[in-house]
Amino acid sequence: MADQGLILALALVLGACAAPAEHAVVVPSATRPPEVAFSDDPRPLPHYHSKRLALTVPLPDGHAWRIDDHTQPELVATHEQTHSKVVLAVLRADELVGRQQCEALARDRKLVPDGKLRTLEDAVDVTQENYDTRIWVAVEPGSGPTSPLVGHVLAFGGFLRKCYVFHYSTEVGAAADEPVLSARLAYARERILGGMQLDPFAAVPREKPAGAEVAPSP
Repeated sequence: MADQGLILALALVLGACAAPAEHAVVVPSATRPPEVAFSDDPRPLPHYHSKRLALTVPLPDGHAWRIDDHTQPELVATHEQTHSKVVLAVLRADELVGRQQCEALARDRKLVPDGKLRTLEDAVDVTQENYDTRIWVAVEPGSGPTSPLVGHVLAFGGFLRKCYVFHYSTEVGAAADEPVLSARLAYARERILGGMQLDPFAAVPREKPAGAEVAPSP
């Protein structure tokens, strides 16, 4: 289900940033298993509900994710097979906020990667019915054709005095795997971010971690 625009943008970024082939370091293929994308199965995804953050996030390959909703203010979910991570935060604000103020809060809390990112998509949308949101898809190009690539889908949404921050990151082993990277980014933007829901009328959670629960797939 890879988005053609993301594929083209990623190909242009990699073409502009790749090191000359003669400087490439050859790495044995046995050092890393083949890269895989998430399944295109259109059925509803398993989802995880956090009581603490008052939100629900859909996760493909549901129980393969390792979820930490207890040890830090953010919810962190990791998927080993695809080298993917989802970080979710819900933040208080002292004033009325929109996407810019929420992104600033996220940067203050080190929730935004600090590497040099090349933008594939930068859009403004209304999410969760009334959240003013920036959606940013970007990639960290490797230093050469055999270097790992890291892609990101980020969203910063604000409404009244409440922000949410979404960050999906994923890694592939080399530039040759960019179609898989693009497919994962498109999937995360459409189905993980697109399917995330904040509980209606929920109060903004306090910083102290509490419990959470898993909700079955509908």
